[in-house]
Amino acid sequence: MRSLIATLVFNTLIAGFLAALGFGGGFAINLVFSQCVGLSILGLIQLVLRLPLTGVARGAAVAVAIAGGAIAGGMLGRLLTGVGASPDGSHESQSLLIGLVFGGIAAGFFWLGERNAQLLGDLRVRELARVEAEKQNLTAQLRMLQAQIEPHFLFNSLANVSALIEADPKLAAQLLDALIRYLRSSLARTRAEGGTLGDEVALLTAYLDVLKIRMGDRLAYKFEIAPELLTEPFPPMLLQPLVENAIRHGLEPKMTGGHITVSARKEDERLRISVVDDGLGFGETPGDGVGIGNVRDRLAALHGPSARLELNSKVGAGVTATMSLPAGGRP
Repeated sequence: MRSLIATLVFNTLIAGFLAALGFGGGFAINLVFSQCVGLSILGLIQLVLRLPLTGVARGAAVAVAIAGGAIAGGMLGRLLTGVGASPDGSHESQSLLIGLVFGGIAAGFFWLGERNAQLLGDLRVRELARVEAEKQNLTAQLRMLQAQIEPHFLFNSLANVSALIEADPKLAAQLLDALIRYLRSSLARTRAEGGTLGDEVALLTAYLDVLKIRMGDRLAYKFEIAPELLTEPFPPMLLQPLVENAIRHGLEPKMTGGHITVSARKEDERLRISVVDDGLGFGETPGDGVGIGNVRDRLAALHGPSARLELNSKVGAGVTATMSLPAGGRP
């Protein structure tokens, strides 16, 4: 429709231009010829563009469409106006001139359109390649993070199962059941393209259940997350490193153990999630471990500067890790 309206307007301008030059049989005659020629060329070009042609063949077809449209439009104009072929060939020249002017501009638009489509196609290919590379990088980071978390955790848990089989078979069975739930959730999260905060909570629950059996009364934990937040989109394996870090460096070295609270709230279209422990804290020389560094890197890759991870600690008073990211999984 836009092409049709633009063609009608342009044809009218050509007719006025030719009439101003004193060419043809006045504005009305020029308008009829201009519209006939212009619309004929437009129709044939549109038909050619629908054909499965490329490169030189496509350009040649457009040129033929311009010439054919000029001839057909001239014939239609003479039929509608009753103005026959003039002895001096002025009407034929009029049709030819209109066809050349309109056809030249149409060809220019055609070339620009083709060039624009090619550039957009190249840009789309490069963007898809960039997104795919970023996706592969994130997948590699996730698997590397999973590989860093699981070995010592699995070996310790299996060693505990082995030790409990004779000493306390019932507790060994509970530990094995919790470990199976953790592995099932972990495998599902690793393979998933996305996920929700509820999926991450399920994984953490199984993880903490295993550790609870291993540490006994030295570990207590709770989740303070409203049910409606559990459906929020959330990337996999962002929370477990924070919990694992709190236990390994804060609670396990502490004689009496401690408590972990995982909470979440939504503020101003942002999701704020905190992991709080009352362990030993950072000590005198705090710093990011591998797990914390991976979380920061993944947040930056997923959300750029709109996401952040803050750590606050007092020696002997535990650590608070607060993650803030856009709600709804938006980048």
